[in-house]
Amino acid sequence: MKKTTFAVNLAVWAAVAIATTAFLGWYHASDADRLATAGSTATQLGAVLAAPVLLFAMGAVLGLLFVFFKKIEMGRTSRLVLRCASILALAFVLLAGVPIVAPSLADAFAVPLVVVIYVSRAAPILIMMFGFFYALGMAPADRTKRGAFAKYLPDDHFE
Repeated sequence: MKKTTFAVNLAVWAAVAIATTAFLGWYHASDADRLATAGSTATQLGAVLAAPVLLFAMGAVLGLLFVFFKKIEMGRTSRLVLRCASILALAFVLLAGVPIVAPSLADAFAVPLVVVIYVSRAAPILIMMFGFFYALGMAPADRTKRGAFAKYLPDDHFE
């Protein structure tokens, strides 16, 4: 992975993690009754999305550090699959906020909202895994073009 790619991704995901942590700290330290009566859309959106986005960002930061310092290389197809799966998972998390922004679409987006809230409470490591998958999807391509398990295969030298 190039140093600039690593630095930019690390900075963005670290900033996301810091911002969501700050929001969660403020939200849980504030008076819950006052926040519930205020009804701010941004506060409600943050209350729903901050925890899962923080988990995704933590997985991404840990994964980026792992990929960069361990010099992990992935096959082209593996990278694409992991990157697509992680981006789809992040999009699913973000879709959970649609009923808050557009209450008329609450019925259409009820499933993502319930799934994201349930998973972030019952199995938070799953969301972190998708963040880690994002980092693996950002890993450099394997230059040998023989696949991830090529070192276990016999050489192709025939005489």
